[in-house]
Amino acid sequence: PCDASTCQLPNCKCADTQIPGNMSESDTPMMIMVTFDDSVNIGNNDYYLKLFDDKRNNPNGCPHRGTFFVSGDASQYHYVRDLYKAGNEISSHSISHRSPTTWWANAGYDGYVKEIEGMSKRLAREGNLPRKAIKGMRVPFLQVGGDGQYQMLEDYGYQWDSSMVTGNLYQNANPTLWPFTLDYPPSSKHCSLAPCPTKSYPGLWEIPLVRWYGNNKMACAMPDGCTIGPGRKGTLDYLMDNFNRQYKTNKAPLGIFLHASWFRRKSGNFEGLVDFLEKMTHLPDVYVLTVSQVIDWIRHPVPLNRVSELKSWQCSKK
Repeated sequence: PCDASTCQLPNCKCADTQIPGNMSESDTPMMIMVTFDDSVNIGNNDYYLKLFDDKRNNPNGCPHRGTFFVSGDASQYHYVRDLYKAGNEISSHSISHRSPTTWWANAGYDGYVKEIEGMSKRLAREGNLPRKAIKGMRVPFLQVGGDGQYQMLEDYGYQWDSSMVTGNLYQNANPTLWPFTLDYPPSSKHCSLAPCPTKSYPGLWEIPLVRWYGNNKMACAMPDGCTIGPGRKGTLDYLMDNFNRQYKTNKAPLGIFLHASWFRRKSGNFEGLVDFLEKMTHLPDVYVLTVSQVIDWIRHPVPLNRVSELKSWQCSKK
């Protein structure tokens, strides 16, 4: 098990519910990550432009920004480049996004190099962005690939992964897991879809997918998988309920991990998300950030009144 006396920030963090740096709840920013998986193209780019459009800002005056896990099956890379240039984070979600799901469990080291590192190179080349800007990945279908996947991430210099599903299957009041490093192999509680890594990957961060809960109290691994109430209000209520569960306990970062197809599935989903983000701008301690910005705060926790010291949270104000 992880020993908190030797596993210390900035490069090691045990998988637990403790706020980093022994920060008090009132001094801790409530961080929200809005992310989208799969291709970026003409079919979904308008949603992204509207969500991250400089109209909604964080308390430090910088605009809300998101993270895109881009797969290569139908992406148009000029849109990827524009998202990156606007300050969003771009990450790898594989070249092919191939089926069946089991392929990813068994792909091994070489399969992950080809699919994940291959996609990072393609994003850099076609999207005209620096290769080192691509720091993380999410595996298709959230089907973790064991040590092959994580050895590849370590060897190719990635800083983080966001593929492991965790959290209770039924809603309860327990505080939420914070992101952690893979210095110690995760328990099945923190990585519920085997094969999980069994070796140590020092300093490699895991941003887990903490389960969400629908209005029937049943869980989903990603927020677009739960049953929710009708219309724009049903969506807003659902987002607020899941937000408050973390905001009112240990302020663990909230992952709103989506697919753009959710906006087409039920009318009101897109508007409800916009309403939610609008509400967030009125809370003085809530920041909507990229995954790498969240990790930066965890590595170097500073109280809310000193977040200006975090370079990665700054922006060239429009």
